[in-house]
Amino acid sequence: MRNKLLMVVLMLLAQHAWGQAPGDFPKDYFGAPVDFKMVLSGTFGELRNNHFHSGIDIKTYGAIGKPLLAVADGYVSRVAVSAGGFGKAVYITHPNGFTSVYGHCDRFADSLARWVRAEQYRLESFAVNLFPEPEKFLVKKGEVIAYSGNSGSSMGPHLHFELRKTEGEIPVNPLLFGYDIRDFIRPTMQRMKIYPVGSNSLIGGRNKITEFALAGWGPNYRLKDGDTISLSGTFYFGIDTYDLLNDANNKNGVYAVRLLVDSVEFYSHRMDGFSFDESRCINSLIDYDDYARRKVRFQKTYIAPGNKLSVYETRTRRGLIDFNDGKLHRMQYVVEDANGNISVLTFYVQAVPPDFRDAMQQVVNPKTQMVFDWDSDNEFSTDDLRLELPRGTLYDTLSFAFSQSPAGKEFYTPLYKVHHPGVPMHDYGKIYLKPQGLPSGSEGKALVVQVPPKGDLIPVGGKWEKGWLVAPIRSFGTYAVVVDSVAPTIAAVNITNGKNVSGQKNITFRIDDALSGIADYRGTIDDKWILMDYDAKNKLLTYTIDHRMPKGNSLLKLEVTDARGNKKSYQAKLIR
Repeated sequence: MRNKLLMVVLMLLAQHAWGQAPGDFPKDYFGAPVDFKMVLSGTFGELRNNHFHSGIDIKTYGAIGKPLLAVADGYVSRVAVSAGGFGKAVYITHPNGFTSVYGHCDRFADSLARWVRAEQYRLESFAVNLFPEPEKFLVKKGEVIAYSGNSGSSMGPHLHFELRKTEGEIPVNPLLFGYDIRDFIRPTMQRMKIYPVGSNSLIGGRNKITEFALAGWGPNYRLKDGDTISLSGTFYFGIDTYDLLNDANNKNGVYAVRLLVDSVEFYSHRMDGFSFDESRCINSLIDYDDYARRKVRFQKTYIAPGNKLSVYETRTRRGLIDFNDGKLHRMQYVVEDANGNISVLTFYVQAVPPDFRDAMQQVVNPKTQMVFDWDSDNEFSTDDLRLELPRGTLYDTLSFAFSQSPAGKEFYTPLYKVHHPGVPMHDYGKIYLKPQGLPSGSEGKALVVQVPPKGDLIPVGGKWEKGWLVAPIRSFGTYAVVVDSVAPTIAAVNITNGKNVSGQKNITFRIDDALSGIADYRGTIDDKWILMDYDAKNKLLTYTIDHRMPKGNSLLKLEVTDARGNKKSYQAKLIR
């Protein structure tokens, strides 16, 4: 019986494609971006904070400076340098309609590095986004174009590698192109959730979201306690799952998730590709409320009306299932990795016809609230607050909740709780706040902050409009206004005034800001701008000593400015 069920599952897997023929993903066109065995620490479509992972992460085993290779003939179409994100990144456009991306580089190949450095000096900016002419940097397959690193938002040395459709810059799963990644391990399923829809839907007689522990392995996952669940009403499901690959212990994302009801596929999604403008819809695919509270990501079958993700393949009734027919139903969760390894959870649902007398007992003190429609512009206002949520901000219709409470002396408004932080937003809304009692002349230092239950204030910013401080927001939560009049800090790491630096390769500073954040910095030697690499995650500024520091005496200056215009300066006389 079990073999028959697996055969049904495998047949269903073979029926799907991402709107493209297999030939659109050539298996022998692209080479490897590294000259060593590829082991992954991150997979395509992996669930990340507010986005899906748009490539694969290739381990460099803690090393920096490994050669990165062009995966095919083409030309360098873009070079980006930033303190966050991909850090130092190279983009190569290929004649077959794809672009390869190499992120978190330590440095570029020599000729490219010289050109980028010249452009940074021309623009007097570390952060650049450059688009060389197609004929300027032609590359051949296997040519070294950069060296691996840990730049940008990387949390450890590795290569972030992408393949994108050049038209539209659509990330595509690189593992569709035949890369040889050793993986014989089936995905792991940890927990399942069942969500009742409406007060008349009952799980074992209760109207409550219920989590189920799982046991087993591979094709033999089961509920840890029993095998049958009693359901009455309408429900959707969620699964907490991850994948392991050979040669690494990283918990990676899975490739595809499916839910079958009586051997018929009811829901499925597959991570072949997606557009960047839909990536934030991850917050609608997962149980965002649970993620906000516990940092656990359950992937739901329910597809909210404002969720425009293209990864869904089967979306029957938007993932909502009715269990009212009194029958026993066989359910199967099927999880697949990109190498075709699958795991199957099998359980049963006993559908129970609804008993409205029992259901009515579940409704306690219903309250009427303001309804925000997912497909409309929505507004809310009080005397000192206004909220604007344009169409496209919400994934689903909601009953809006608002409250305010007194704040501490560091705040110039009450604490405004704007709906619930467990409800995701897709696009930006605007919050208008009217602070009271600002110190004279401090208007330019005022900013909107988000006040989390624990931890530091989160700067949001804001601009003045007709007496209101207006800021863009992209999450619900508690907001207030504070004043930032404290300058950033500068700490010299390896120099002092009067030091002879002829024996060192670089000059390093640690810079920080306690509230609004670093907005700008400028370093000079004898009043001439110098290039300083900014590593935001480690709060480090580094100048690599070169010919711009003359022999003999020179004066180094550094000025750092935060987002509210507070400035801090440092200077030192140095000898070389």
